[in-house]
Amino acid sequence: MTTHQGHRRRPAVWALLAITLTAVLAGLTTGSAVADPAPSGGKLVLVLDSSGSMKEPAGDGQTKIAAARTALTQVVTKLPTAAEVGLRVYGATVFKRTQPGACSDTQLTVPIGTDNRPQLQAAIAKYKPYGETPIGYALQQAAKDLGPVGQRTIVLVSDGEATCAPDPCVVAQSIAKQGIDLKIDVVGFRVAGKARTQLQCVAREGRGDYYDADSTIDLEAGLDRLSTRAFRPFRISGTPVQGAAQQEGAPELAPGHYSDTFGVDSTSKHYLLKRTMTGSTLRAGVSFRRPSGGSFVIQTEVKLNTLTGEQCGWSYPRGFDGDQGLATGTAASWSKYEKKNDECAESEQLVLTVNPGKDFRELKGVPYELRIDEEPPVESTTSLPAAADDPTWVPMRGSTPRAIVPGSSFPDAPLLQPGSYKTTLMPGELQLYKVKADWGQRIQAQITVPEMAGATAEAIDGIRYLDTALISPIGEDVYAVFAKKVPGGSYTKGVLTKRGLVKAVTSKEIRYLNRNGANNQDTGTSTPGEYYIAVSLTRKDDDKAFTIPLTLTVGVVGTAGAGKPTYVDGATPVSGDSITPTPTAEPSASDTPGDGDKTEAGGPVQGSNSDSGDGDGTPVALIAGLGGGGVLLLLVGVFVVLRLRAKPATAQAAGPWQQYPNQGGQNPPQQPPYQP
Repeated sequence: MTTHQGHRRRPAVWALLAITLTAVLAGLTTGSAVADPAPSGGKLVLVLDSSGSMKEPAGDGQTKIAAARTALTQVVTKLPTAAEVGLRVYGATVFKRTQPGACSDTQLTVPIGTDNRPQLQAAIAKYKPYGETPIGYALQQAAKDLGPVGQRTIVLVSDGEATCAPDPCVVAQSIAKQGIDLKIDVVGFRVAGKARTQLQCVAREGRGDYYDADSTIDLEAGLDRLSTRAFRPFRISGTPVQGAAQQEGAPELAPGHYSDTFGVDSTSKHYLLKRTMTGSTLRAGVSFRRPSGGSFVIQTEVKLNTLTGEQCGWSYPRGFDGDQGLATGTAASWSKYEKKNDECAESEQLVLTVNPGKDFRELKGVPYELRIDEEPPVESTTSLPAAADDPTWVPMRGSTPRAIVPGSSFPDAPLLQPGSYKTTLMPGELQLYKVKADWGQRIQAQITVPEMAGATAEAIDGIRYLDTALISPIGEDVYAVFAKKVPGGSYTKGVLTKRGLVKAVTSKEIRYLNRNGANNQDTGTSTPGEYYIAVSLTRKDDDKAFTIPLTLTVGVVGTAGAGKPTYVDGATPVSGDSITPTPTAEPSASDTPGDGDKTEAGGPVQGSNSDSGDGDGTPVALIAGLGGGGVLLLLVGVFVVLRLRAKPATAQAAGPWQQYPNQGGQNPPQQPPYQP
């Protein structure tokens, strides 16, 4: 972004807090003329550190608390009127931990509601640094503030380690049991060592994100840009089911949209897929949030077998970039190799198996989506067009970009029509959009980042990588590897500097006979439906909080319906956009935190800092991003070669969205206390 004269500069942590709060609120309540409606019924509670260390300098002649007041006041003025928001503080009324109540010192100064903007502003003006740091207890109370149901978010802001029991990381684990619609985001300011590790653990166990900051940015300009962007949490949707540990007793699933969770160990989960027509093609897609900081080589297995154990298709999920990264895996019953009495094509039931593999410790309790499609057999393939060749990019006419709210998971991806859209992108963020494409069509997507100056140019600091991808309705990575004349080259990774960037990707034309191809770019473009565009920006160890502006131009090339097959008996596929996702069932009031929640407030933590020692460590960096991309790709390549089955695969171009080849037929000091 450009630095404007006269703009006052604030500490990056409060800018990041403002970014996070504004974005989360936008995700809860803001719609767009071109986006799907945002999730309704969402609530947010902001949990602020009011401990003694907040009176320390912030690095620009102000105290941390003064910078916080300014940033928060600006955010409140931008809150959508329908946003349900509350404010909780801790360490605001009891000065020393030896005094009674120090470790239960937290107050909901503004109850969660929509008509509370004046109250929020008044509370922010009274916000002062004072006492201890009972983070764990404050989180317990914040979870109660939000209630047991609905989309719920806690944003924790702290500049140090907890000085009271219970352990906030253990509390976060307990809170996470309330359901997949609750998350804890954490902003840490100048924390290091144990304090930083603890706050990162809170975010990780709370299924949220951790942010580090240690310097200033252009806060006002940043807020202006970010106020229209939704930083939606990664969400899983679908009718809840429970897979069985064995094939016997597995739930039977008709084509549709479901959700489940990985278990506590490496045990597989099994499901029976019901076929309604002999010879139909059954497809299963599994998607989940990739473990933060984990490898892109995800060894979870997705398999589709017959009841007698004959393998029909399998793959390893593809890992996509971003701190809220995505992983998708698919399996299908289709095989281009004809077999006599082929059980994969004729069996009334097939067995879908999801095994976490060697990643089971990182995936313990992680929710995932299941998308089950069924496509009838065709009457004849003789009149259908041959499998699509490698496409040639068609220049797209520019248009005035419209503001767009991105999604960060399949359920909240906005549906785009051909045209241009503008938004912003943070390092480590994964954005998802969806585009409908019919038989005979293919998708083009171009990202344009303008030349940058001022604070944003400084923050980019050398070379970045902007990654793009195209994902099929069931979850296959389908960018055309050998497409011609693609802006920025046919790879998915583009090099971003302060001079800007133009990067594009395209798919092959959607044709029925693409299913006989050797790779995802073929098999994944063999059915029409809603495809997804993924965009992300790499994150560095020493990153500061910033965003880049970008324009996304989308085109759909080709004649809709060209090459449409005729299905036997006039049957209709149950796939793509014909599936209506069912919202995940809300947890009941009895679904409360576990044993860890029984400890409401404990005594002081022995050996912890007290009045002003909430962690004044040296500045630290943001969570690591991709880093050595070349090494990563080399490891992915070695892994793929080692796991490659007998079926040959088309050579793939190296890129951050490295594809797996087909496998088995599939892709793989004191102050007065705070006065509320």
